[in-house]
Amino acid sequence: MDRENCLGRRGCLDFWTKENNSIITKWKSVQRVQKGNHQKDLLKQCYSEIGKLLQKIQGLPSVAATLSLELTVLYNTLLFSFGLSDHGGAGRGELLTLGLVRALEALDSEPQSSDPLDLWRAVLQISGSQEWIVCFHQLACLQWAEWLSASQLEKIRELAVLLADSRTEAFSPPADTLMAVRNISLSIEENPSLSVALSAGDLRELLCICTVVTQGAEMMEAGEVSAALLNFQEAAALPCPRSVLAQVHTLMGLCLRQLAVVCSAQKESCCNWIHLITHESLLCSPSLISTFKTPAVLGVKHSLAQSNLRYGRISEAVEQYLDLLTSFHNDEQLVTTDSSPALPRIPEIYLEAAVSLLKAKRYWDVVAVCEEVVAKTVDLIPQRLTLDLSQKELQETSAAFLVPSLCGKQFRKDTEGKKESLNCALWAATAFFFQGQAFTWLKESKESISNYTRCINIVIKVPVEHTGGPDLCEETLTSIMALRRLKALAFAGRGVSFMARQQGKEALLNFQLSLQATPGCEETELWLTEALWSLGRREEAVAFWSKHQSSTREETVEEVPQRALPLYLMSSVGEMETVDAEEMRRRMRECSS
Repeated sequence: MDRENCLGRRGCLDFWTKENNSIITKWKSVQRVQKGNHQKDLLKQCYSEIGKLLQKIQGLPSVAATLSLELTVLYNTLLFSFGLSDHGGAGRGELLTLGLVRALEALDSEPQSSDPLDLWRAVLQISGSQEWIVCFHQLACLQWAEWLSASQLEKIRELAVLLADSRTEAFSPPADTLMAVRNISLSIEENPSLSVALSAGDLRELLCICTVVTQGAEMMEAGEVSAALLNFQEAAALPCPRSVLAQVHTLMGLCLRQLAVVCSAQKESCCNWIHLITHESLLCSPSLISTFKTPAVLGVKHSLAQSNLRYGRISEAVEQYLDLLTSFHNDEQLVTTDSSPALPRIPEIYLEAAVSLLKAKRYWDVVAVCEEVVAKTVDLIPQRLTLDLSQKELQETSAAFLVPSLCGKQFRKDTEGKKESLNCALWAATAFFFQGQAFTWLKESKESISNYTRCINIVIKVPVEHTGGPDLCEETLTSIMALRRLKALAFAGRGVSFMARQQGKEALLNFQLSLQATPGCEETELWLTEALWSLGRREEAVAFWSKHQSSTREETVEEVPQRALPLYLMSSVGEMETVDAEEMRRRMRECSS
């Protein structure tokens, strides 16, 4: 009889697993193509079907063999419940509690209390196999969501403490909710045989930022405006949907506005006093004045786009940059000498947009955006642009790839015309470089080589000579460093394209020129070794490899110069195709043994 029950349950398990997966597949397939009422109707249908499946499973006694399935179906049911405004509140809490009680029964443990925290404590202590831990952690995220929707931050803190790694003796539960949330250690690997409507990893990212925002809002209500502002600044750096990020920035603005009100109140309270010297007379630098100006709409859009690019929210960055480019296309000139504090030069915004498109793998769009920059700048570059540096400056810019940037140094300005020509050279060269990268990924090696060559030809037009001329301003020195970095990247990129065309000699020469421009790039060293190997010069490859692997790698071009580079060059570093370092090590070991 027991064997018959076991076989019957096994059959049910397979059938119910297929039913769960079918519902989730239907939801995901239609979710991508339908919106509005059609999607809402499907959501209601899926919620009804998954709810009935859960009832069938819970109609039998809970056993360990079906626990993973039951917990997964419960997780999906609760997810759909959150999506429907008329299904929630007490119903979700009861379902969660019932699920935990049945889980304990399946693991031969008697529930000692109906309090959710007591149940979680008991479940996590006896969670057993990795498969069950994943399921429990999925449900823990929904418990977190349930309490967050009710602003029960203290319960979230206690749950976070239970989920944190408390195995070490030195562990002490943090008193702050955010600190506790940071310490959460979740197993979010999905069971490939059981489909879920939303991954626990994606849900956790949303929960983290919403917890930060909720605690910040409570701080604002309690009058702790400065602490709330710090919360919102932290939230702005977390992965999140664009709509949530907009709310975060709005809350940051409200915090700053309240702090301005405090300053006004303090000013009014002491208005009868006459001060010989005030902070207003001291804090009047152009940068501060521009900071406190009401920002233009385009400035705010650009700030959001830059933030998304820096923190890796690429789809949002692409959308915002393309929106900006649309605004510029008909109403603004691409090259303008008006250096507005709220907005950088327009070619730089185009190049930042190109980087975001490159990261989004929209390579033909990269080519089109960069063509706009080339069309407006390349004709403004003189045949030769010589920059005069003193001997000391020449040494400092050469060493700037090995030491911190030249912050704080004061230089006399060079002529505006030469500076603008230098800017155009940097913008056009960068545009050709990005087009080279795009064609590399499109496997159009001939086009990529052509564009890398155009980039190099522009950079070569800007020699730096020691002629005893006037000192250059820091902005010009930074541009020189950026051009030097660009030269190394273009040679390396052209070398990769030559490798794709099996032109090993040309590739080797380009990798050597890249390292000559900026020594110490590990990725280029790997490619140079690969080029030697492909040419059959294996002893040289092993010798070069051994030399550079055994040397102590100090802070070099890959780390330090990025602090001085513009955002579009900082963000593009690392977009080159890479060499399989492990395979390289294996070959080197075999050849040298």
